[in-house]
Amino acid sequence: MGLGDGIMQTQARLVLVVVALMLVGAACSSSSSGPSGEVSDSIDVTLDSFRFDESSWDVPAGEEITITMVNVATIDHEWVILKSGVTIGNEIDLPETEEELLANFVYWEEEVAGGDTQAFTFTAPPAGEYQVICAIPGHFEAGMEGSLTVAASQE
Repeated sequence: MGLGDGIMQTQARLVLVVVALMLVGAACSSSSSGPSGEVSDSIDVTLDSFRFDESSWDVPAGEEITITMVNVATIDHEWVILKSGVTIGNEIDLPETEEELLANFVYWEEEVAGGDTQAFTFTAPPAGEYQVICAIPGHFEAGMEGSLTVAASQE
């Protein structure tokens, strides 16, 4: 075997190692937060200064969903799922009272204090698209908005 053959074999081994590492990395990079298009029964969301770390989440309809909210900001933030058919484009679309907001706009909501991490569970609504916002005054306008896609069950 000549020098050229040894170099080619070394390069071939290197390519195989790189491909194997890429496959292992892809297998290990799955997320419990359900990247867009990947339905999951758990969500991990980081709440920062007026933004969610992700803008969309996918969950199965009717299932119990665990959401872990990490608030890395120094102020309180909410993760609010609006009811089916309810969307807002501006904070002036929201009612003035908390009671009306909860009764007519909100499917589910929780709030996490600044610097805190909490886990909650909720039952996913029926299949469809739902707007997710932070309903604390000024936060939606600053960019705290996303969407929850609820997939029909695969029975």
